[in-house]
Amino acid sequence: MLLPVVRLKTRRNSRHPWIFRKMIRPLPGAGWEPGLLVEVRDRGGGFVGRAFYHPENTIALRLLTENPAEEINRDFFARRLSRARDLRRLLLAFPAVGDSWRLANAEADGLPGLVIDKFAGVLLIQPHAAGWAQVLDWLIEALRGLFPDCRPAVRADPGAMAREGISLAGREREYPPPERVEIVEHGIKYRVDFATGHKTGFFLDQRDNRARAAALARGRDVLDLCAYTGGFALSAWKGGARKVEAVDLDETALATAAANLELNRAENRIGLTRADAFEVCRRHKAAGRRHDLVILDPPKLASGPAEAAKALETYHDLNLAALGTVAPGGIFITCSCSGAVPEESWRRQVRRAAADSGLGLVFFHSGGPGADHPVASDFPQGRYLKALFARVDA
Repeated sequence: MLLPVVRLKTRRNSRHPWIFRKMIRPLPGAGWEPGLLVEVRDRGGGFVGRAFYHPENTIALRLLTENPAEEINRDFFARRLSRARDLRRLLLAFPAVGDSWRLANAEADGLPGLVIDKFAGVLLIQPHAAGWAQVLDWLIEALRGLFPDCRPAVRADPGAMAREGISLAGREREYPPPERVEIVEHGIKYRVDFATGHKTGFFLDQRDNRARAAALARGRDVLDLCAYTGGFALSAWKGGARKVEAVDLDETALATAAANLELNRAENRIGLTRADAFEVCRRHKAAGRRHDLVILDPPKLASGPAEAAKALETYHDLNLAALGTVAPGGIFITCSCSGAVPEESWRRQVRRAAADSGLGLVFFHSGGPGADHPVASDFPQGRYLKALFARVDA
């Protein structure tokens, strides 16, 4: 296939999958649509790769391959997806781990700007770059070949599509997800609601951290702040917690959490509270109520670097409030899923919150996403999820 050519101002000296607008030469003429497949060449005319091109975004090029012999077609995507599937089969203990996992983790799997999550028999495709609209048919053909018993479905991220300047509404109608699906993770049943759930509908990335929390929960009084649909709360219950309270302000998320409790016959063992996390922490602290295990997993607080400073202050305040509800010698699990917030900066806020609360934290585990969310060496920002496990000393 003969592709339009985009030339760089310099020689390429990095394997990072993004090439920014300032690095490319001005393009002649108009009509360069978002997501166009192009061939990229350096200043001297040397082959750089084949990529998705966006004429207006700061990220002008998302490289798919740097191999001149590798054409972009259905077979290309079949090879990439097969390689991704095989890695998950190697790393995840099926079926004990469950029936749901991330198949494609964007840049780490050589598919920049694309997430595909397998939820039981549904393959949920979530594009974050305009180029995927151009090759969606190839992608779906490849998925059907690799997973003949699964249903491909498209659910675009509204924020990403607005930034990319395109709409996938027609393809979403063509390949709609079911309203919901039931999945299993470590023996726990969850209802994934595709109509209302955040991201792709369920936070598969926290699987390992939920399992570790379950192992720590036996006999403990547990407070799960920002509980969303009850993943950590149910894991703590499954691990033998004496008492569990799950808190979230999102009424829709709590409705799904209630359904999840019923699925597992845990509605009498877990209390659901619709409230702001700060309010609950203040109330518990004022009443002298302390918990043996407190889990803090807030939603993403920064969508980009411009929001990082404000997010860091909020992380400090949330951790300070949550620490006030932990019993002496209790366990504190705190998380961040804001990729725009550097991990060390976030850790610094956790340590600052501990100091401001007059408590000491003894960190015994640093967690991240599960093995089905790999990170490429040339794309370290792909590691967005961070988790710290600590004992709280008065």
